[in-house]
Amino acid sequence: MTTELWVKNGLVFTDAGFQEISIKIKDEQIDSLVKDEAEPLKETNKNVIDASGCLVVPGFIDAHVHYNDPGRTDWEGMETGSRAAAMGGTTTIFDMPLNCSPAIINYQNLLEKKNYLTSLSYVDYALWGGLTGTNLESPTELAQMSDGIIAWKAFMSESGIKDFTLVSPEGVKQAMQVAKEHNKILALHAEWEEEIVRLTTSYKQRPGVNERKAFSLSRPISAEEKAVNYALDLAAKYGTAIHFVHISSAKVVAQIELAKKSGVNVTLETCPHYLIFDEDDFLQQGAILKCAPPLRVRDEVEGLWECLSKGMIDTIGSDHSPCLYAMKTTDTIWNSWGGIQGVQFTWLAMLDEALKRKIKLKHILPLGTSRVAERFGIADRKGRIRPGLDADLVLIRLDEKTLADKKSFGFRNKFSPYENREFLVKIKKTILRGKVIYDDQTGMTKEKFGLCL
Repeated sequence: MTTELWVKNGLVFTDAGFQEISIKIKDEQIDSLVKDEAEPLKETNKNVIDASGCLVVPGFIDAHVHYNDPGRTDWEGMETGSRAAAMGGTTTIFDMPLNCSPAIINYQNLLEKKNYLTSLSYVDYALWGGLTGTNLESPTELAQMSDGIIAWKAFMSESGIKDFTLVSPEGVKQAMQVAKEHNKILALHAEWEEEIVRLTTSYKQRPGVNERKAFSLSRPISAEEKAVNYALDLAAKYGTAIHFVHISSAKVVAQIELAKKSGVNVTLETCPHYLIFDEDDFLQQGAILKCAPPLRVRDEVEGLWECLSKGMIDTIGSDHSPCLYAMKTTDTIWNSWGGIQGVQFTWLAMLDEALKRKIKLKHILPLGTSRVAERFGIADRKGRIRPGLDADLVLIRLDEKTLADKKSFGFRNKFSPYENREFLVKIKKTILRGKVIYDDQTGMTKEKFGLCL
């Protein structure tokens, strides 16, 4: 049976910018954008959403989450993680291949994870596949995996997960060739392991050093620079499409920008925590803000915003990396889990900060919508408000506030560095393929409509 829905009276973000138009949705897709109504609409309250006073933007795509499902669901799970995503306006996530147990480093694990996740997600999702020091010598296995993943992910430093080993400098060459052969993007956690190990050993042996400061110093920008430069040279050599995740420094962004201009097929992501928090916040708050690369000094934060304003940053991802609270309250910062819970607040934080900085939203929104879809090959379904695409929409008000308190958290473990922050925007509704999955008045839908892309 054909279903029809209208979203009316909102200010809609289209390829032409914000427009006062109505959106007609038919059978989960955007059917048309209507500027004026030549004929009366045959409508009831059941098939019209009144978006008066709202911006209507494409559903956000978060290409970088760790939902730990299956195997570590007590840290997070697809159900709770996707709930938090939907509450924050995200309608599609890409789940990373590590932190679930077992990691997605072979075909059997991939199949089992896909089967396990069926009917667990509130939002649409895709899965990353992992390239590690242990599976690069299994070309047949990797070829089988390739068709079922959105892209490949590899670590150039230790991941913190035993069954997801780093790729050595020599292994990065193999990873580049594998990704090129499969016509897939290779995403890299780019920090130079040798430098990190040397500095970590040195700082751990220094008595009286502030541990939090020592951790930051053990993972300097130079470790990012060296790893990124190495990977860029290989990408140029092999013609591999690469994507750097969670870049933390304007210096590194500049490196990547030069490579883009020289013809390297490269994009980069940064995360809201590198744009909102800084090293001083980490020194004050500790492990709740521990991540890798670590948070940088305020000048670097401002430098990233300058890069963003110049169009040098391609995508924003949450890098939602949850854990049990006990894993953040260890006796030493070195042993605490490195990861930030933020998927629910990514776009609240980004839009709030953009408004405060007087950055036009048309420059911010594509970083979580069309640019992600284009880079990862799903632009025929996601990322824009355009006829023929999935009707993934978010209704946002700029005249209402959101308080990030514990009772509002959608993710499993109720702690986050965003706790008690007030954002000057509010997500009113999140719509996935024409179905309202979150409403700020009634909460989440009971049904889980998310599909694997």
